[in-house]
Amino acid sequence: MKTYKTYLNWSTGKDSALALYYLLQDERYSVEQFITTVNTAFNRVSMHGIRIALLENQVAALGMPLWQIKLPEQPSMDDYNKIMTEATTKLKKDGYSYAAFGDILLEDLKQYREDQLGSQGMKTVFPLWQRNTKQLMQEFLDLGFKAVIVCADANYFTEDFVGRTLDEI
Repeated sequence: MKTYKTYLNWSTGKDSALALYYLLQDERYSVEQFITTVNTAFNRVSMHGIRIALLENQVAALGMPLWQIKLPEQPSMDDYNKIMTEATTKLKKDGYSYAAFGDILLEDLKQYREDQLGSQGMKTVFPLWQRNTKQLMQEFLDLGFKAVIVCADANYFTEDFVGRTLDEI
């Protein structure tokens, strides 16, 4: 069986962690690097807004190389696409043929990723795609993963929700 050199778009969240777990179980993919976009104006991860120091601690604990792709405070779509195309070009030169994501439900985002990367000759893999979110959460907990809630919508949660360890509700 052929093994594909793969990078994981590491968002720092539970879905990325679970996607990594499944990818490591799949002999078709050799995950060799994390890619994370960071907002240089705020020194935070673009996806979840956590501090870069936490990102670096996560990656060090996992023992995986990390490439932080620097984005300006509010990049235009053209700027974003240009930066990501340059990154993908380098990754292809380094032998990567697959980009992996922890996406579950957002069809338009999945399609965007497939279109953008496909136009550059990269393939995508979504190990959690359209899985039942309740079942995924239960699997996450059953496998012994832990996650701390670092951000919550004040329209739905009280302030004391932030900082809690994610558990069965």
